[in-house]
Amino acid sequence: MRASPDPNALLCALILAPGTYSRNRFFDLFEASAAREVRRRARRVRSIVVQLTDPWPPRGGREGGEPRARIVTERVLDDGRVQLHYRVDDLNLSRVATLEPLEAAALRYALHRAGRGEVHPTDRRLVENALQQLCADPVAAFA
Repeated sequence: MRASPDPNALLCALILAPGTYSRNRFFDLFEASAAREVRRRARRVRSIVVQLTDPWPPRGGREGGEPRARIVTERVLDDGRVQLHYRVDDLNLSRVATLEPLEAAALRYALHRAGRGEVHPTDRRLVENALQQLCADPVAAFA
């Protein structure tokens, strides 16, 4: 039986590299309600990443087109969460998502990796510190 990873580390891993913790390979892990909740949160953030990065209209497998969505506003709420308002003009769709600080940092990190903006050093630190918890003791991991 594997030890359960840190929830924040799992969240970042599932947002940035979802195949690392596939539900089929880690079935026991996702039996726990906390891990299922983390997985749900990661799917939500990944859907935003896809809308903000995928070219639209699709070009038959070729690069091209603008992202289907664009960020209209992003603001930090009094409780520290981030409210993200983005729009898909072709569909006349507007969406507002309220994200936890780590979710917002991972979103910006993912957008940066996709070539859609810069990542602030604070966001990078937050995400990378969370990911380090996947292997809190790197020496023990290779023993």
